[in-house]
Amino acid sequence: MSVHPLYEDFLRFVDALAAGGADAWTLYERHYLGPHREVLTAWWKQCLDLPEETWRGRVDTLRPEQYELLRAIVSGDDLPALASGALARCQEVLPLEVAPEVYLLVGFFSPDGFAFQVKGEWAIGIGLERLTGSRLIPILIAHEYAHCARRRLSSPETLCERLVEEGFAVALAARTFPGRPEADHLLMRPGQVSALQQYRRELWSALERHLDSTDEALAARVLYGQAEKREWPSRAGVYLGWELVRQHLAHRPDDFLTPAGEVLASSSVR
Repeated sequence: MSVHPLYEDFLRFVDALAAGGADAWTLYERHYLGPHREVLTAWWKQCLDLPEETWRGRVDTLRPEQYELLRAIVSGDDLPALASGALARCQEVLPLEVAPEVYLLVGFFSPDGFAFQVKGEWAIGIGLERLTGSRLIPILIAHEYAHCARRRLSSPETLCERLVEEGFAVALAARTFPGRPEADHLLMRPGQVSALQQYRRELWSALERHLDSTDEALAARVLYGQAEKREWPSRAGVYLGWELVRQHLAHRPDDFLTPAGEVLASSSVR
């Protein structure tokens, strides 16, 4: 298992941009995109799927001072060691024959953590562009490790399967880092968790008729609240999936990779 600190080359690009002498895209390709083209192209296509002109436009408008906080964080914390330690703990809790590769990268608009395929293998990506500290990096790695483990078996199709996969990811984070608050495992603010707990029954009532849906847009709205008019609270589906899986594992604690339908059948949280 390996951790790849791609952010180091991104910061070399930022340094070169600050020094001047070439246009931004030329420097970006020379220092960052060129050495990591396969990984960064996979990130762009799988996480964003936007035209290349958007990518070039973001690079052209980048300003070196935008990354001073990131520079301060990586100079004060050993992010590769932190990530390697988290990956090792995941392997202890849920051993995989081959652990996923971890890419610590700086993108534009990317999720803080994501599972994506590089050279046909599921890998973990950590997007550092919005990083304000390193505290949640181990949780993000555990969460995405769980996604990689399940995706190696099959990719979710229905909303029900997506809920269970998200719940499983929270469950693995909770087992790997049991001393952390529930809000950390859910990657939410404490007030956000309290609100979802308060309205959980109403949320389940609204959700049940959609469990067999394969609508990608609906899944994005339920899981992450992605829509112009938010009909679902942000990460509501993640919380509900966690409730399903937590209830199931309370009765079958070693049953990590159970199919979604079996989790629903054994759950009484609704």
